[in-house]
Amino acid sequence: MVQYDREQTIKNVSEFFGNPLAVNKPSEFKDLMDLAQVSNVDSLYHSPVINDMPTGSDEGNRVDKAVVELIGNQEAKHKMKLIKTALHNMDDRYGRVIYLRHFQSMAMIDIAERIGYSSSNVDKLLETAYYKFALWTEEFLKLTCSVGV
Repeated sequence: MVQYDREQTIKNVSEFFGNPLAVNKPSEFKDLMDLAQVSNVDSLYHSPVINDMPTGSDEGNRVDKAVVELIGNQEAKHKMKLIKTALHNMDDRYGRVIYLRHFQSMAMIDIAERIGYSSSNVDKLLETAYYKFALWTEEFLKLTCSVGV
């Protein structure tokens, strides 16, 4: 069985997502979202809401739409779908804390207030969420760090 360096793995995931409150600081996650042409991050965590309200018709040129879809990096789109699946399959408290921090760009103190935890407990919860996220996404993101034997 492979053993992982928990501390380094958590650091790798934190760096992958980047600081959500930093305006112009790039991160692999932000770049992946851009390449995948993801504009609604809520769709990555929450299921779409279906209602019976009419929507505007999409009578635009279908060829143009297809070309735009191809422009988006297919690999990035696939990774974003896998990230969505990982977040949905994680225990809700872990997926939620990642969502609030990196998709809603909430400060740690605001997350603590929202979920009713102390700030230090939110830090610990986020670290555990990062570790679990690394394990869930190991096959395609390679964020884990193995312990040398």
